[in-house]
Amino acid sequence: MTDLTRKEVIMILATAENARLSGVDLAGLDLRGLNFAGADLIRANLAGADLTNAYLRGAKLDEANLEGSVLDFANLKEANLKGCKIAGAKLNGTILTDANLSGVDLDAAQKRGAKGLDR
Repeated sequence: MTDLTRKEVIMILATAENARLSGVDLAGLDLRGLNFAGADLIRANLAGADLTNAYLRGAKLDEANLEGSVLDFANLKEANLKGCKIAGAKLNGTILTDANLSGVDLDAAQKRGAKGLDR
């Protein structure tokens, strides 16, 4: 897994449409407000990362590790989260409309906080 800094992530996102960040280690990084629309984050490690207000519409997060991350008010509309690890993640105001949540185990607090879920 490749380790990247916030600055490196910002440079990648600024220069590449549908950025390819598959398998990268972004654990614990401050990624608030960044635009990951359509990004390939398959099997990326985002454990403990702060993704508050991040734009992840259509992002590919299959089998990514989001354990303990903060996704408050993030937009994950139409994102693919299939098999994603999400235990302990904060989802207050997170938009999950039309997201693929196959194999994702959201707890009661996460379901209450998220928007766009068919309850």
